[in-house]
Amino acid sequence: MEKKKELLQCYQNILLHIPHASVLFPEDVCYSFNDLDEEERQLVDYYTDELFITSHDSPHISSMVFPYCRLYCDVERLIKDPLEKVGLGISYRRRMPAGIIRAFSILTSAFRLYAHFHAEMSTRIVEYGHPLLIDCHSFSSIPNLLNSNPPDIDICIGYNEDETCPDIVVINSIAQHFKSCGYKVGINTPFSNSKTFDVPVNYHSVMIEVNKRLYMNEYTLEKTEGFGKLKQDIQSLYELLLKNK
Repeated sequence: MEKKKELLQCYQNILLHIPHASVLFPEDVCYSFNDLDEEERQLVDYYTDELFITSHDSPHISSMVFPYCRLYCDVERLIKDPLEKVGLGISYRRRMPAGIIRAFSILTSAFRLYAHFHAEMSTRIVEYGHPLLIDCHSFSSIPNLLNSNPPDIDICIGYNEDETCPDIVVINSIAQHFKSCGYKVGINTPFSNSKTFDVPVNYHSVMIEVNKRLYMNEYTLEKTEGFGKLKQDIQSLYELLLKNK
């Protein structure tokens, strides 16, 4: 038991990457959250900042939250993302029933925000040395623009097949933690990979996606009684991953 505990506690620092929690648009644009239709509102990762960010200060856990709605600028996308073809790239675009293209941002403005956020994240990773980056997300249990057939799981853990992949012991331990809390867990299925940034240091990255049905009403967008338990279960994971101080 002591050996297992030692293997789990393997990181000096954790950096939380939270790209999709915001419902805000820049003040100088013509859109606001109130202008989004039901399908568009399903794309926001509501409350993931509250769920993943620690309730108490810790010098070993830091977070970066993108301040604007993903429909205005999605910092999770690639520069030449395949989803650009369907209007779900860095700057979202939708063809409305009347044939009008609805663009949520000017591409140049979105790219400036994208580049600035990526530079800040890269700087933070370097400052943290060799952290575990946790890519923090939620997904809808309702069919939506990104997933027409939502999975019947509670927690999805994703990683990359490259040097940013944590040790398999870490991956399995994260999965076992959530299973022991009563959740149905998928590993790299139905969602895979985790966000990475181009930096001159080695670090690991893991994605954690939580089903919105666990903690909120997806129609009213209000928190449910499950919010507190899920928040506690997520944050108790950090104690397993951080080295004893």
